[in-house]
Amino acid sequence: MLEWLSNIGKKADHPMYNVAEAQKLLADLPKDNGKALEEISSSLETVTATPGFPLADRIGVIKLLDETGQKRESNALSDFLRSTALKEFERLHLWQVLVEFWEHLSSACRLCLQEIAQAARPGGATHPECTLLVVRALRALANEAKILHLRYLPVRERIWQELGELYSMSEKERIAAELLKAYATDLFPTTARQEFLRSLMVDASIPESMQTKEMELSARVIARLASGFTLHPKPEEGCNFCFDLAHPARPIRCSPEVPATGTLRYFGAGRAVAAIQEIIERHTANPGEPEKRFGDDFSIQEKLVVLKRLLLYWGESPPQRHGPRVKIDAKMKISHGFQATAELVTRIEFSGMAEMTEDQRLKVKKQTGIALQAQEATAVITEWVERDGSTWGMGVDVPRPDEPWAKIGTLCVFQAPGHKSWWVGAIRRMYRDQQDRAHAGIEILSKKPLSVYLRGIGEGAQRAENWQTSSGSFEFTFVNALILSESATSATRREILIARELFNPGIQYEVMMGEQTPHLRLEELLDRGEDYDRVRVSWLKR
Repeated sequence: MLEWLSNIGKKADHPMYNVAEAQKLLADLPKDNGKALEEISSSLETVTATPGFPLADRIGVIKLLDETGQKRESNALSDFLRSTALKEFERLHLWQVLVEFWEHLSSACRLCLQEIAQAARPGGATHPECTLLVVRALRALANEAKILHLRYLPVRERIWQELGELYSMSEKERIAAELLKAYATDLFPTTARQEFLRSLMVDASIPESMQTKEMELSARVIARLASGFTLHPKPEEGCNFCFDLAHPARPIRCSPEVPATGTLRYFGAGRAVAAIQEIIERHTANPGEPEKRFGDDFSIQEKLVVLKRLLLYWGESPPQRHGPRVKIDAKMKISHGFQATAELVTRIEFSGMAEMTEDQRLKVKKQTGIALQAQEATAVITEWVERDGSTWGMGVDVPRPDEPWAKIGTLCVFQAPGHKSWWVGAIRRMYRDQQDRAHAGIEILSKKPLSVYLRGIGEGAQRAENWQTSSGSFEFTFVNALILSESATSATRREILIARELFNPGIQYEVMMGEQTPHLRLEELLDRGEDYDRVRVSWLKR
């Protein structure tokens, strides 16, 4: 009582010594989201470091800084992911600001929890702000990990440690399942258990093999479906992963080799699997039906690709490396992008092309975006070092000048060491070492790709037996495609690459190759890169 009386009227030695003063100062934040977030992060850091705050004032000021920063963080993240006006150094600085905001926020929440524990009386009631602070701290750690993933950096050991400590505390205090809204703007309530699982399920989806926008969309899906995930102290059906609260580290897949302990927590997708499958089946049957969940800034096709990917990586048989890697350490020639690939690989020009008029040739070139003559090729070729490789994959170093375009999903065309032909691959994994140097894993899609022209098959007046008899208006639609075959006649690989956004299920094309030109039908979007769609097709009789 004497201590409480002596603290009446005291205030911390900080400009934001209470909520009212903090509100005055936050009213003058810069309009620029990055700069505003930088100031909020600085305030979080100093409020946390300043002693002498009455507990209620510290909690109130930190909550205000957190809530003020939320919208600014959302806008800054959108700028980082989508802005084309940012220079590379500006993008890197914005990324650093995002990381620091979440780091300082989780640190501030944990300090409040420590002070609550110090002030608690044995057997007393749980502090009314305790659950909220745990939930917000867990979410801040999950978001800090997500921002690290956006540059393919590993989750820091400190984050795993703090996640384990916070969730252990929530179990001990029996608040892990207490339902509440983390923020007034949240659509749904949450729990400490759900926030803990958000971090684990993001990592289980292998973010180092996702495009940055796919990471953001995956994080939204996981946040929306978190209540359906499963978490148990003992192995249960559907718990394909585990996390040790006593020795926090990156989650691992469950296996007989993992010894059972009392601190292991087994987790998995649980009921979320059925929810995802229902969305996929409904939109596969009705592709025109809108899907408002997970945001309007992603198309339904992009959402379906990500949802299918999550099911695959959370399931019993995720993609794995085929065959051992051998050390190589040799230079390779490489270019990137759909257009460069179409120019450099073996190209099949349809019969009679020599008789086309110049106007018709220009129209084909305009429609496909691909030059019709080798001397018109514009591909920029650089050199990378292949460090190791297997039959269908390789590990490479990414030179600094090429880092801006070297991203997950980027289409690559390359001459492997010791080979003269051009192969096609896609970057599937990215990671950075302790010196911040980028490295990539490339999946080889085809060692004998063919660049061909597809002609849209019309009806009635649009249809003709061949292009020479078409009208002078040249109304046919021509599309350039890459056939991912092992040989010119192989139809066992039912996949092609076409320019991004050209996929339309059910559309048929005539493949302009040879006298008996085959037909194909577009069936399913398998993968979407920066400038291409990888599509499953059906080969049809003429």
